[in-house]
Amino acid sequence: MKSKWKATTIALLVAGGGLIAVPAYAADLSCSGDLGDVAVDGNLTVAAGADCVLGGASVSGDIIVAAGGWLDATSVEVGGDVIATDAYGVSLDGTSVAGDISVYSADTDSGFLYVNDLEVGGSVAAGGVDVEVTDSTIGGSLTTQEAFYVDVVRTSVVGDVSIDGSPWGVSVSGAIVQGDVTVSGSSHDLLIGADAEGGQDAFGNSIAGNLNLTGNSGNLQVAGTTVLGSIVLSGNTPAAAFGAGNSAGAVEGDYTGTAPGTPAAGDQQIAVSVPEQAAGELIWWLEGTGSLVDLGVAEEELDHFAADGSIVPIRVQDTRAGNPAWTLTAQVSDFTAGGEDVSSKYLGWTPEVTDNAGGAIAGDAVASGFDGGDGLSVPRTLARADAGHARSESAVGADLDLKLPLETPQGTYTAVITLTALS
Repeated sequence: MKSKWKATTIALLVAGGGLIAVPAYAADLSCSGDLGDVAVDGNLTVAAGADCVLGGASVSGDIIVAAGGWLDATSVEVGGDVIATDAYGVSLDGTSVAGDISVYSADTDSGFLYVNDLEVGGSVAAGGVDVEVTDSTIGGSLTTQEAFYVDVVRTSVVGDVSIDGSPWGVSVSGAIVQGDVTVSGSSHDLLIGADAEGGQDAFGNSIAGNLNLTGNSGNLQVAGTTVLGSIVLSGNTPAAAFGAGNSAGAVEGDYTGTAPGTPAAGDQQIAVSVPEQAAGELIWWLEGTGSLVDLGVAEEELDHFAADGSIVPIRVQDTRAGNPAWTLTAQVSDFTAGGEDVSSKYLGWTPEVTDNAGGAIAGDAVASGFDGGDGLSVPRTLARADAGHARSESAVGADLDLKLPLETPQGTYTAVITLTALS
């Protein structure tokens, strides 16, 4: 992997800067287009036929999506409800909705509700749309009616789960449900902790109440599911097929396959879904609010001009699976002032690691080219980490040492540091 980033400007004069504030709205707001990390102290409405893209936004009230509207929200915090009627679709990828989510469409062949990595304080209800709920927590119930298909994956539900009338299948995998789970009137592949052939999938289910399977007409497979109450079967054609790994307090109705075992005895059951480790990423960013390195006014020494300072600290985070090695290098452009150019070889540095939870190692010191060598005019290692390093963050920096020949023309010079990550 190789990536570059022009991160820091080096200058010999003090310069100021400012912060860009997140836009805030004290009243209701209509969304059309990309609003980014907007903060709304009220309700947000997606107009009919409009697209609304949010990233890192906060809405103290409700989000209301009109007919044909599309809400694409990532890392949002909603203080109220999310309500959509006949919308093109609703996608909520993190962080939280304090109230309920309600998405309904009169056309059972269009629309969608995609929920991922979301904490929902209330209930989720959807009808006439595709439904996918993944890696989420629902404080109330989950109810779908005539959803085209329903996928519930690695999700915890405090209340009941009720899925009715899904013509293109149901998949419940890695669910932890405090109440009952009911799947009724559905067809195609109906997979409860199982794959289409009846084998256990990667994630089983834990259900504190009953598992009710009634009036279904598809490929109904149940495996790897623990039901502390009863499995109740009625009117399924063909009968439900039970694979390995099921356990239940009791079974009522017809089924084929392996009889469920009895849940382990004890006072409490503990359930947790562990997802596959994410691929992760190697990222870095500047600490602080500015990117300007001020070396001040160079002072005349016996045979050179001298200036010093420090680069803006850089925080490196590596969350990649396997903790592979990485190296962060830097190269400095020539200094320029008007029509004058001065080689960046005259700039040297001494790297340091100031916070080392991620196992970083500082690069070697590089002398100013005034004393010999190429200085920072060629790529130099700022920091690195060996394979197997800790999966965390490190902060790295460097003290700069600039020595310029006395014949350097006067002026205010600037240069740019380009960082490159190698792995």
